Amino acid sequence: MTLRHRLAVAFVLFAAGALSIGGWVLYGSTRALLERELDEKLEAVALAAASGLDGGLVSQLRPGDEGTRLYQAYGLRLKSLAPLSSRAFIFDSAGRLLVPSWSGQGIGDAVHSLALYPAEVERARATGSATTTLFRGERGRWYKLGFARLAGGAAVLAVEMPASFLEPLERLRNQVITFGVVALAAVALAAAILSRRLTSALERLAHSARRIGEGDWTQPVTSGAGGEVGQLARAMEEMRIAIIRREEELRLMLAQVAHEIRNPLGGIELFAGAAADGLADDDERRGHLERIRAEARELDRVIGDFLAFARPQAPAARQIDLRGPLMEAVQIVEAVAGAKQIELTLPAEPIQLVADPDQLKRIVVNLLRNAVEAAARRVQLTAAAENSRVSFRVTDDGAGIPEEICERIFEPFFTTRADGAGLGLAIVRQLAEANGGVVSYETRSGETSFAVSFET
Repeated sequence: MTLRHRLAVAFVLFAAGALSIGGWVLYGSTRALLERELDEKLEAVALAAASGLDGGLVSQLRPGDEGTRLYQAYGLRLKSLAPLSSRAFIFDSAGRLLVPSWSGQGIGDAVHSLALYPAEVERARATGSATTTLFRGERGRWYKLGFARLAGGAAVLAVEMPASFLEPLERLRNQVITFGVVALAAVALAAAILSRRLTSALERLAHSARRIGEGDWTQPVTSGAGGEVGQLARAMEEMRIAIIRREEELRLMLAQVAHEIRNPLGGIELFAGAAADGLADDDERRGHLERIRAEARELDRVIGDFLAFARPQAPAARQIDLRGPLMEAVQIVEAVAGAKQIELTLPAEPIQLVADPDQLKRIVVNLLRNAVEAAARRVQLTAAAENSRVSFRVTDDGAGIPEEICERIFEPFFTTRADGAGLGLAIVRQLAEANGGVVSYETRSGETSFAVSFET
C-alpha cells in the first residue's frame, strides 16, 4: 500500500472511529437520561395512584367479587390512569391479579410477566416503589413497569407506561448514522485530496533527489507545497545550488591542472622527436625516445579526456552521414589495436543524422578503445537506421563486465585499470546525451556490447 493510500485510510479510520464513538456516547447518554426521566415519572405516577388505596382491604378480594363496589371503585381508579399509562393493575403477594384496568381477566388470574421481575417487586415492597428495565410488548413497542406498595397490606400497584421517547430517539439515531455515512464520504474525499497533494509534493521531491543523485542538476527543486514540505524543498534547492557551485569549482580546477600539464607535455614530445631525428635507426636511444613520445601522446589523450569532461563543449550539430565519423574512429583506433581485429559493418546507404561529427567520433573512439582492451581477438562496429531511429553498436568478445561494478561503469573517475582515468564511458554518456542520444549496454561472458541510439 502506497503512502497516499495509507494516509487516506488513516484519515477515514480516524474519522469513522471519532464519529462512531461520539455517536455512541451521544446516543447512550441521551437514552440513559430519558430512561431515568421515565423512571422518575413512572414512580411518581405509581405512588400517586397508590395513595389512598388500602392494600389490606383489596387483598381480601376473591374470585367472584368483580361486582362489588370495592372492585368497581378500584377499577375506575386504575382506568383513570389511561392518559398516562397503557394499563395498570393490583396484584397480591403471590403474584395473582386483584384488580386490572382492562377487561377479560378477573380476580385470581396469574400475571405471568411478574415472574420476570421478582427483584423489582421485592424492592417495591421493601422501599415503596421500583421500576423495571425496558421490555418489548406484543406489538414491538417498548414499555416499563412501575411498582408502588399499597398501604396496609402486601398488595402492590403496577403501572405500565410506554417508552415513547425511544421512537424519536431511534429516528435520531438513524439520522446520525446517515449523517455519519455522508460525513465519512466527505472525509474520504478530503483525505484523498489532501493525501494526494502531500504525497505528490513528496514524490516530486523524491524525483528531484533521484535526478540530483544521477548527476542532473539543471532543474530547480520545487514542491508546490508549504509548511515542512516546502522547507524541505528549499533545503534541497540550496543543496543543488551548492553542488553545482562545487562541481563548477572542481571542473575549473581540473581544467586548469590539465592545461598546465599539457603545455610542458607538448614540449617533451617535441624535444624527444627532435632528439630521435638526430639518431640512427638502429640506435637503442632512438627506441627509448620513441617510447617517450608514445607515452607523451597517451598522456596527452588522457588530459584531453579530462578537459572534455571538465569543460564540455556545446555540440555543433549539423546534418551528417553517420558512416563518416564511424570510419574515422576505426582508423584512429586501428593504429593501437595491435593483433586485435576491428570489423566494421556499415549499410550501403547513407545514415542521415543531425549531430556534432567530432563528438560522435570521440564517442566511437572511446567505445572502441575500451572494447579493444577488453577483447580476446576481435571487435565489431555496426550501424543501422530503422524507421525514425539511428544507432551504432560496439561489441567485443571479452570476459564481460563483472556484475558487481555494472552500476558504476558510467561514473566519472571509476576504473578497474591501473593506468586508466575512468572518464571514457562518462564522456561517452555525456556527449551522447548532449546530442540527443541514449547509451545502453549488454554484457555476459564472451560478449559485451554498447549501443548508442538517436531519434531522427
